[in-house]
Amino acid sequence: MKKLNLILGIVLFSAALLTSCNDESGIYVEQLHTNAQKSTAIRSCLKISADSALNHLCDNNGFYNYKDGFYRIDFFPLQSSLFDTLEKHGYGYMVDTLILNVNRLAASCKAQIASPISEAIDSLKILDYDALINSDGTPITDYFMMNEYRYLKSSFQQPVSIRMNLYDVTPLWNMMLMIYMEYSSTPLNFDIQNYIVEEMLEAITNEMRLEEELIRIDLGHGDETTDLFWN
Repeated sequence: MKKLNLILGIVLFSAALLTSCNDESGIYVEQLHTNAQKSTAIRSCLKISADSALNHLCDNNGFYNYKDGFYRIDFFPLQSSLFDTLEKHGYGYMVDTLILNVNRLAASCKAQIASPISEAIDSLKILDYDALINSDGTPITDYFMMNEYRYLKSSFQQPVSIRMNLYDVTPLWNMMLMIYMEYSSTPLNFDIQNYIVEEMLEAITNEMRLEEELIRIDLGHGDETTDLFWN
C-alpha cells in the first residue's frame, strides 16, 4: 500500500504542476476517478475475491483438505463433551463420519451461496470510496462483511438445512445426541446448523481477504476495473 500511495502521490503532484495556473480549487483530484468508477472497482474486487474463495472451498478438496485442512469444520467446541464421551464408549467412528459429511455438505453449496453473495455485493451501500480503496489491509472485505454478514448468514441457512439431510448429518447428529445422553447427565446446547453456517462464512471471509491482498499488490491479479488501485 505504501507503494500505491507513492505512485498516487506522484500522479497527483504532476497533475498539480500542470493545472495550478488554471485550477486552484483542487477539483482535478476528484476528477481522476469518478465515484462510479470507484464503486465498480470495489464491487469487482469483492466479486473476484468471492469467486476465488468459493472456487477454493467448494470442490472435492475444499473445506476438508484445502490448505492442509486449515478450513476443515472440526467442531472444536464439542471435543471435551460430546466427542470425548462418544469416543470413550466406542463411537468415535460417528465423530469422524460427522466431520467428513459436514465438510462435504459445506463444499456442495457453491451454487446456492454464490447467488446471495453476488446480490449482497450489488446492493452494498458504499459511503467512503477513497477510504476503502486507499487503506491498508483488507478494508473492502471487512466493510462488506460488517454490513452484509447478517444477510449472508440468513441466506445460507436454507441450503445448509437441506443438505444436512442429503448428507445424513441430521440423522447422524440426532443419534449422537441420543447416545451421549445415555452416558452423560450434562445437557448439550449446541445449534449445529448455525455453527456450520458461521464456519462457512468465516472460511469465505478469510479467503476473500487473501484475494483482496493479492489484488492490491499484483497489477495483473484483478481486472481492468481494479487497475485504479494502482493509479
